[in-house]
Amino acid sequence: MTCLLAVLAALLLPVSAAQAAPAAEDCVTVAEGRYAGTFATAGQTHCLQLPSPQGARIAALTSRGGAGVSVQVEVVDRNGAAQCDAGDLVRGECALTGTAPFRALVHADDTGATGPYGVHFVRTDVLQAGCQVLPAGSFADDAAAVRLETGNGVFSHCLTIPADAHSTSELLRIRYGLPDDTELYPDFAITLIDTDGNGPSCYDHPTPGQQLRTDGLSSCSFTAGKAYTVLLEGQDAPRSHTLVRRDVTTTAKGCTASAATAVGAPATTGTSGANGTLRCHRITTTAATDRLRFNVRDAHDSTHTLVMNGAGDIACYQKTWACRATGSTGYQVVTQVPENWSVPASYRLDVWRFASAAGPAPECTRAGSVAYGYGPLTGTLSAERTGVCAVLPSVSGDRFRVDITATDGGQAIPEPALYNNSGFNLCTGTSSPYNCQGADQSVFVLGLPDGADGTAYRADLVCTTAPCGAEDVSVGTVTPNTAQSGTVATLTVQGTALGMSNTVQLTGGPAPLTAKTVSVSADARTLKATVDLRTAPAGNWNISVMALGSEYPRGTLTVTPPASSGQGTYKPITPTRLMDTREGLGVPKAKVGQGGTVTLQVTGTAGIPASGVTAVVLNVTATDPTTSSHVSVYPNGTARTSASNLNFTAGQTIPNLVVVPVVNGKVSFYNNAGSVDLIADVAGYYTTDGSGSTYKPMTPTRLMDTREGLGVPRAKVGQGGTVTLQVTGTAGIPASGVTAVVLNVTATDPTTSSHVSVYPNGTARTSASNLNFTAGQTIPNLVVVPVVNGKVSFYNNAGSVDLIADVAGYYTTDGSGSTYKPMTPTRLMDTREGLGVPKAKVGQGGTVTLQATGTAGIPASGVTAVVLNVTATDPTTGSYVSVYPNGTTRTSASNLNFTAGQTIPNLVVVPVVNGKVSFYNNAGSVDLIADVAGYYTS
Repeated sequence: MTCLLAVLAALLLPVSAAQAAPAAEDCVTVAEGRYAGTFATAGQTHCLQLPSPQGARIAALTSRGGAGVSVQVEVVDRNGAAQCDAGDLVRGECALTGTAPFRALVHADDTGATGPYGVHFVRTDVLQAGCQVLPAGSFADDAAAVRLETGNGVFSHCLTIPADAHSTSELLRIRYGLPDDTELYPDFAITLIDTDGNGPSCYDHPTPGQQLRTDGLSSCSFTAGKAYTVLLEGQDAPRSHTLVRRDVTTTAKGCTASAATAVGAPATTGTSGANGTLRCHRITTTAATDRLRFNVRDAHDSTHTLVMNGAGDIACYQKTWACRATGSTGYQVVTQVPENWSVPASYRLDVWRFASAAGPAPECTRAGSVAYGYGPLTGTLSAERTGVCAVLPSVSGDRFRVDITATDGGQAIPEPALYNNSGFNLCTGTSSPYNCQGADQSVFVLGLPDGADGTAYRADLVCTTAPCGAEDVSVGTVTPNTAQSGTVATLTVQGTALGMSNTVQLTGGPAPLTAKTVSVSADARTLKATVDLRTAPAGNWNISVMALGSEYPRGTLTVTPPASSGQGTYKPITPTRLMDTREGLGVPKAKVGQGGTVTLQVTGTAGIPASGVTAVVLNVTATDPTTSSHVSVYPNGTARTSASNLNFTAGQTIPNLVVVPVVNGKVSFYNNAGSVDLIADVAGYYTTDGSGSTYKPMTPTRLMDTREGLGVPRAKVGQGGTVTLQVTGTAGIPASGVTAVVLNVTATDPTTSSHVSVYPNGTARTSASNLNFTAGQTIPNLVVVPVVNGKVSFYNNAGSVDLIADVAGYYTTDGSGSTYKPMTPTRLMDTREGLGVPKAKVGQGGTVTLQATGTAGIPASGVTAVVLNVTATDPTTGSYVSVYPNGTTRTSASNLNFTAGQTIPNLVVVPVVNGKVSFYNNAGSVDLIADVAGYYTS
């Protein structure tokens, strides 16, 4: 079989039946090689007697244009029996099987033409000494090449490839020099044939956008141990043809070696060179069953990729987009920027192992369900993370629409692929939205596009034939079966193939109520929906789940009467600065002087309602005091008590959380001595309208410690650094329905003065801060922080610091927690005076217990937790104090940390068991003070 490599090859004219054998004296004896003749008169047929013996195989090449007469050639034996036509001769397949001598009959294409002509005779059954060797080249820039010129009577060439000088698969690059003249349209053909008369199986790789092929690639499979002749038939005109051949099997030379990587790993970088320059990468993988994704990226989307397997067979045809391959442990990847394409300075090659015989790659996220689709997937791709993948439990027949957007304001979006078990990409389209077919388990891949160093993205896979996957929709139980009027209740639906588009309907009251679906578990078996019961009357409501047009009745919800008047539910808000005396924010711009008071309007600002607010949660910071003093925060319009909230020394900056009742919409701040600047950041508020969350106190539990790698990586938080803590679904905190958590956050061993901000993950951090500290200081502060997507983030401004977080409780929308009753701040305990406990310092390892319920207006029963501002004063050595529910085992959580002689407060929200609260001191001895701010009741 022959392979004809041609650029717009001219059609061969049909050959007439063989003429009668001319007499010997009418023939001219010629040698192998080029013969030049002349037609003196029109219509002549010249007879050329060939030297080739019986059994030989020959080629007869003629000019395809240019100077001279274009001719046709056929071969007969001495008896006139036809041997070959022009097609056999140009391909080198003319087998001389008749009786020698053999004669070539030559006549003009145009029967009226006269003048010179030429024929080039080449033996192809043996290698000809007159044919130049076409050497094997490497992928180095100085690869060996042969340049062939035509013109001045030369229109053809022959080359040889020795039997021991080629591999079984090679890549030929053929460059054609465009002439200056424009009258003669370029035309040439290249043929390869072995000494047995068989041509290699070749594939001409198309050059996109080119009508005239001036720099082309052809892949050819050669037979081991066979020698080949290369025939070039061109034009008798000034032309150049440059040929280079390169091994593309595992023995290829000049290839850069690297291994296939995990999905998303950094790419291999290469330099492009000039148009047409070939680069080779040798890629290895663990097993032939591995499925690899090949993709080349550059700034202009110009680099083409050709992939061969270990044997040199084409695994991916030349293209600029991603392809996949399997079946080999090694691949040769050849890159090239074709002529007339923009040349980038460099390119990046991604080769990802997205699946193996064991299944999809382990780095691919396993999706629990695709009943309604998958996502959203959000993130950022960069040079360090070039792609992401997910395993979808889809089935054949699923259809998905893939919507991808850039979330960073840019134009670049990731390119998607959805691979089936055979590794075929089932996505179509060139821009978002894409259309993808599902299979029995699919691997979804997003990769960096051409021309982009990075992109922030959001990708949504929407099932357009819902439900997708193997499960049908079913609805089991809906819980709880009771909820309180005046609250926002969370309903939990169990079933299969549940989705965000499903709704829960409540009927039987004055008007139907629709619960808003807020989350669906990854396996689509648990749905949570919130229903607004703030104005719903008590009674029994019928529950129905609506899914994909079907209704599933599921019992009743008993709505109980609302909470008693005055009890508050909590509404967390993004931490927001309300007051700063340094800047005149919220109050006049001035320090608060000795015995001075400033009053802050809190209702009707920063998202806090104008009415119905019973208390606010403020992180109050004292900074730049001129002397030691204390600050009391109390409800405006009431008599200030002896309770204090912050204690500080001259020059110190110190924060403390305050839960303060709101009277006439305002809060007042009193400074005892000297002058001081005050800052107040709001974290949330309590309201009596039932729209907020209820509180679930917990035994204090350590969730995070950067010193030990608990909850987050083991490392200090550096300058400008952030760590993120998963809070929901841990330590008894539910996985959903949590609006905020109460954390005692401690900074320890900081390298310099700094501040830490604790804020809801997934939101923009504001200027609000929670802890302020100096180098080497250990200091805690209570934080009530909203929870977004189940996480809380901690930011450190300067230096580096270790952070500890102990959870005290959480706020939930399911109505199962406690409501809050604020109180005028009242002192319950003072060991200096024997108030509430014996008059004595608390010694090393010592504990004092305070009766909290039934005192100072706190009810004798039904109290689940109390809010105390606890102050340590006059300690004899550095130590810490833990405040915990009496009757329980004390945990490792602490509430105050102090040094010898220091006075320091911290807010504590502590569960109440048997009506009492205990205070433990670790070392030395210390006086303790406790002021109550309010309590929670069930």
